[in-house]
Amino acid sequence: MTVIATKRQQLLAGLLLTWILFCGPPARAGILWYNGDLDNRDAFSNQTSSSSGGIDGRIYENFIVPAGTTWTITSVFSNDVLNPLFSPPNTTTASWEIRSGVSAGNGGTLLASGDGADVITPTGRTSSVFAPFPASEYTNQVNGLSVTLGAGTYWLSVAPDTDGLVNSYWNVSTTSGANAIGNPAGNDGNSFFSSTFTGDFFTPTASLEGPGNWDYSLGVIGTAQASTVPEPSGAALALGASLILAGYAYRRRKPATLASRA
Repeated sequence: MTVIATKRQQLLAGLLLTWILFCGPPARAGILWYNGDLDNRDAFSNQTSSSSGGIDGRIYENFIVPAGTTWTITSVFSNDVLNPLFSPPNTTTASWEIRSGVSAGNGGTLLASGDGADVITPTGRTSSVFAPFPASEYTNQVNGLSVTLGAGTYWLSVAPDTDGLVNSYWNVSTTSGANAIGNPAGNDGNSFFSSTFTGDFFTPTASLEGPGNWDYSLGVIGTAQASTVPEPSGAALALGASLILAGYAYRRRKPATLASRA
């Protein structure tokens, strides 16, 4: 009987492994949403100011967590053009926010925010928005987040921290969705701008940039997980059934084999 019990345990373990392999919700790590590369139409002021009355401004860009999915966000970033006409102070930190329910003149609900080390990396792309002066684009990224979001629409802002004393040092690139990941893909114009310096409060960017869709190069990194266990596939059901039948046949046959040896 000990042999039979051991085989039953192996059978149950096999069934559990089958369920995990065929039916369990896999997690995906990496860039969950990216609005796309710069299109050189414009680059809009995107920075904080530590000085009273200094030049500040934040772009808020929307992203969508798909139905049936939960995201755990670990990093956020914006791709910003560095103003070639001014030498900025050494940017070491960046401020970030994630909101829901944003609309014109309405900041919605602040779900998560923070200020962390700004990891600045050249994208290798050059912007022409300051022509005739070439301008380099950089990724300003904040790591170490742990923000869990269910399905829905959210707005992200990632703004480098500056003193704001001279001009807008950092300007987030506009995009038309080239190399975008996720939804939307830099094509819906559902973005807003806020600034204490200009007096804007979640102003639709089309009101500032002109007619058309205006989208900006931001993104989120993390892990996506199915929030519900999917229905088992036909293959999983068939395999599970075959394992159960095999176990039943084994239990019917093994006692007789043991008795014949007694």
